[in-house]
Amino acid sequence: MVFRKGQGATEYLVLLAVVLIIALVSIALLGFFPGLSGDARITQSDSYWRGTARPFAITDHVQTGTSLTLVLLNTESQSETITNMTVGGVTPANLTATKFAGGQQMTLPVTFNEPNCAPGGTYEYNVTIQYTAADGLDKVQTGSKTLIGKC
Repeated sequence: MVFRKGQGATEYLVLLAVVLIIALVSIALLGFFPGLSGDARITQSDSYWRGTARPFAITDHVQTGTSLTLVLLNTESQSETITNMTVGGVTPANLTATKFAGGQQMTLPVTFNEPNCAPGGTYEYNVTIQYTAADGLDKVQTGSKTLIGKC
């Protein structure tokens, strides 16, 4: 006869450890631990601004110090005219009633008054675009996700 005292307790502890590790990884990916979720938030932001945002998508963005460069794309087939745009409360310098043909892409520089981006850090901005649609109606596109990137 073989006696296996404690085997049930050991199996229970191993299963509990596995469940706790899975729970911690899930919480980290959902953003509970700020340092661990940065890359996931950047990926979600990029996914939204490159694929879901309509009619204007931000296909690329890079910031160094006070200078942010955006690549804006009109994802619609008809022309849209941007009348105003704010990124973190700042309007791009060369943006005055800029007309975008369907599928047109344009690079816009945004300059902030103070450095918002230290090397190795991240930036995060709310983006709002006011535009006149092809049918002549004034509309507003407000990002449901912030624009997030690494410096």
